[in-house]
Amino acid sequence: MFQIGFLEIAIILILGLIIIGPSRLPEVIKTWLKFYKKFQNHLTKFKNELEKDIGTDELKKDVFNEMRMEELEGFEKEKDD
Repeated sequence: MFQIGFLEIAIILILGLIIIGPSRLPEVIKTWLKFYKKFQNHLTKFKNELEKDIGTDELKKDVFNEMRMEELEGFEKEKDD
């Protein structure tokens, strides 16, 4: 999701040590990770429910079937030529 490299993580941790302090930093990191996981889970559930409501499975099947039909028609045209 985020493209953060090692240097960015190191800078964030150093700033965290300076601003928050070494004693509270592990607690803050755990709290943020829990929040991030909950947010990610809620977002995934919302996405799955939305896909289920609009019927993306059916749309994907229809698109796949249309692509297969186009391929078959292309093969038939090549065969006729």
